Amino acid sequence: MPTADAIDASLQTVGASAPQRGGRLWTAAALLGPTLRATRIAPLLAAGIAGVAIVTPPAVTGSVLPPDNHLTLLRLAMACLGLGVTFALDDPAKPTAETLPVPAWLGALVRAVPTAVLAGACWAATLMVTASGKETASLPYADLTREAATVVAVAFLASAIGWRRSPRGIGSPLAAPMLLLGMTVVALLPTPVALLVGLGDGWDAAHDRWMYLLAATLVATAGVLTVRRYPGQPGRLGHRGDGG
Repeated sequence: MPTADAIDASLQTVGASAPQRGGRLWTAAALLGPTLRATRIAPLLAAGIAGVAIVTPPAVTGSVLPPDNHLTLLRLAMACLGLGVTFALDDPAKPTAETLPVPAWLGALVRAVPTAVLAGACWAATLMVTASGKETASLPYADLTREAATVVAVAFLASAIGWRRSPRGIGSPLAAPMLLLGMTVVALLPTPVALLVGLGDGWDAAHDRWMYLLAATLVATAGVLTVRRYPGQPGRLGHRGDGG
């Protein structure tokens, strides 16, 4: 049976933890504005514009292309978006922010929100331009959006890895080559496990694999952002002694 002193101590602990949580929430709210302003949106915006430009010529000229050619153009636009996302977590203030009273993953999450919104808007514009042609109305846009979401998620994972490994907080020089290498590997996959397939047989199976890849990427990203940093482990992001 717990003693009265033990119960009292427990109640005091619970009472003290509530203000502490409230303080963290207020701190997180105070950091929201500066974190959003520091997020590198310009590279992603430029990448989105480049993606729209890639799919525009057929729509403007009225050229009739085979459906697989439109898939290729859309996948090039996805690659542009992915490269833009690799800049999302660049943070030159990292050396001065390692002892913030909130977990580092929270700042990454705040940066992820505008990145996802802008990437989604750019992709929507790309689809609108593509769908303006008569011969493109029946393209599987939902499956292509699944591909785009996976590319963006992989790019964000690469950005998170580069962010953690860079002492100065500039992870894009590592993340962008990682993404390009990953896309090269995907392009070279053999037919039984191919991801970049054309319309026809194997399309549904390939997009099941895209879904598995997306789920695995999200889990890996959560792990990279939340793994703890311990003293004596250089090159990892996170405030000392707390969850990364």
